[in-house]
Amino acid sequence: MFAGERTMKSAKFFLFAAAFSAFFPVSAKCVLFIDRDGDGFGGEKTVFDYECSDDDIPTGYSKKGGDCNDNNRYVHPKADELCNGIDDNCDGKIDPENSKDCNRYYKDLDYDGTGTDEYRCLCVSEGDFRALERGDCNDSNPKIHPEAKEICNDLDDNCNGIVDEGENAANCRPFYRDSDGDGFGIGDESRCLCKADGIFRAEKTGDCNDNNPDIYPGAYEHFDRLDNNCNGIIDENPGNLPPPPPRPKPKKY
Repeated sequence: MFAGERTMKSAKFFLFAAAFSAFFPVSAKCVLFIDRDGDGFGGEKTVFDYECSDDDIPTGYSKKGGDCNDNNRYVHPKADELCNGIDDNCDGKIDPENSKDCNRYYKDLDYDGTGTDEYRCLCVSEGDFRALERGDCNDSNPKIHPEAKEICNDLDDNCNGIVDEGENAANCRPFYRDSDGDGFGIGDESRCLCKADGIFRAEKTGDCNDNNPDIYPGAYEHFDRLDNNCNGIIDENPGNLPPPPPRPKPKKY
């Protein structure tokens, strides 16, 4: 229907209503709301002295009120709430929880930028629900989160489920390759670890034969054509040596 036709229909409607009321006084009232944006809901209330049905509603009016912005057809009581800084559904709340295009904000008590699995779907952060990423395994310690560097401190700093893992963690110390398990590594081959890992288990180096657990610095020198104590001398003064010291027990990790 064209605009001129709608205007003519509304004019005829009001002329008919006025004439009907003049000749046939009625007690019924027709309550309508001016609907300027055509969204099916009006704002300003108007009362006519006649009874009206849904088929008698003139153009530009609605029997439904509650429109809080009658200049925006996308704002009315049945609209979906969006994250747009507007009260879309006229309930008095702007951008409430669970709006249509909300984001998950995770609970982050320690302000480290990573939250727990608890979340609320919000348009903007609110209270403790301020993190857009989850995975924090200790939300009371801001130094513990998935992006943290692992530290040798008996804690899972980076929340990967492993404590003090990997090389070159903060406060790590060298562990030398010790194939024979005598407590001494050979050469300078080492890894900076928080704790022994595999054959990198010796915290001291100086072994001159890493295939014989009886040969290491401080071992008893035997008359066997071997440098048992790794001092660079073979079978030195075996008759004058004191009784052999107890061999150190291999460390268990």
